Amino acid sequence: MKNLINYITTIIVTLSVVSCTDLEEQALDGVVPTGSGSASADLRGVLKEVANFHNEWNRHLGIQEMSGDAMAGPTRGGDWDDNAVLRQMHTHTLGSDHPWTAQVYNVFTTGIYKADLVLSDSGQSADHAAAKFMKAYFYYHMIDKFGVVPYRDDYSDMTKDAAVYTRAEAFDEAVSLATDALSNLDEKVDGSADKPNKDAARMLLAKLHMNRAVFTSEAGATSFTFDPADMTAAIGYVDDMVSSLHDTTTDGTSYWFNFDKDNDQSPELIWALKQEQGADDSVGGTSFHWRMGQHYNQKPGGWNGPVMVGEYYDYFQENGVSEGDDPRATWSTPELITTTGNSIGVQRGQIYEPGGTVKVKDRNGLDLVFTKDVPLVVTDKAAIESAGYRIIKYVPHDFDNPESDLILFRYSDALLIRAEAALRGGSGGDAQADLDAVRARVGLASISANLDNVYAERARELWFEGHRR
Repeated sequence: MKNLINYITTIIVTLSVVSCTDLEEQALDGVVPTGSGSASADLRGVLKEVANFHNEWNRHLGIQEMSGDAMAGPTRGGDWDDNAVLRQMHTHTLGSDHPWTAQVYNVFTTGIYKADLVLSDSGQSADHAAAKFMKAYFYYHMIDKFGVVPYRDDYSDMTKDAAVYTRAEAFDEAVSLATDALSNLDEKVDGSADKPNKDAARMLLAKLHMNRAVFTSEAGATSFTFDPADMTAAIGYVDDMVSSLHDTTTDGTSYWFNFDKDNDQSPELIWALKQEQGADDSVGGTSFHWRMGQHYNQKPGGWNGPVMVGEYYDYFQENGVSEGDDPRATWSTPELITTTGNSIGVQRGQIYEPGGTVKVKDRNGLDLVFTKDVPLVVTDKAAIESAGYRIIKYVPHDFDNPESDLILFRYSDALLIRAEAALRGGSGGDAQADLDAVRARVGLASISANLDNVYAERARELWFEGHRR
């Protein structure tokens, strides 16, 4: 969540050149672009646009993490240059023609269009609450990343330019849509977080109220006044949730269950994209979470691309925690060693073949040893293969057909939102209790509840889930 002052405006500032250009909807994928036409959509079509945003590594994850302090995309010799788009995102030098932002913009406007088609069809009234929720979700991200939201009162003539909401107007629309959805969605049932539900709407409303001061300010602002009423509202939405931490153990098992093949059974998942072999409603995709950074010669093999910034990894050694003792960063089981040869989480140091005893060699025949420091342009022949800590956030089982649902909202995020809201003047919350709950679930001692520690705990708890920026 991007609500802490020292990094909240990153993309709003860096994308301001996009925000100031002509915002014109590019309705894609089944849209009739001229005249009244006979376009139609259903709820699955709207959900697919949510998936289109999340399933490509360089959209939600790339924009949210690479623009912040968590992820970098080094050029490795002639590989991964991609016309410098990764470096531009990380160094905030992107222009209005940056392909990732264009792709994301088109996904959002297409999703809004498809949601409107569902909402205009009385025959799909049973799906209207879910469509309103997802439309509000697209609005949330449009406000966050582009500052304004294009809209149409009707689609009778698609040759006309769309009107445009200001940030404040779009914010009010998003809150209204999410509030209406909350009134009519069903409560979340464990095992069905892939369906829009009341907890998902509560989470979205908590995030909106948490960010009102930023979302309704001028682009580029660096100072914000958080209204205690908004903070109290965010606390209330979290209080009302039926979700809970999956906290049966403190050794990391409960944490990593959220990213394993049966994670749909975790009470912690609030909203997720289903990923299950043979399921008609499967739209999620998680394999890029290991493919993007893994070396070609590892098991599972990858693309030797993005890495975790070395200084970001240091968060896991704060508060007297020793290297490797935070299970959120280092997780191993006998099965993982047998099938991959290595711990998952943040992979560092010597990498092994499945079984865990034979060293993996890089393409130069050298031992593959992942190093902490990595420049954005790597030219050293050995470092091209090994520079940078690699990440695996979802537990790999069937490498080609994973069955972990892709998480969009998770309850520990809600607890840290509630902690921050209390620290920013909201009533009814207990920041210390919420921060302690997140840490105790992975066997770590209490630390003082203040904004800096909440910020740092978000780094440790939610790394590479797309909330960092």
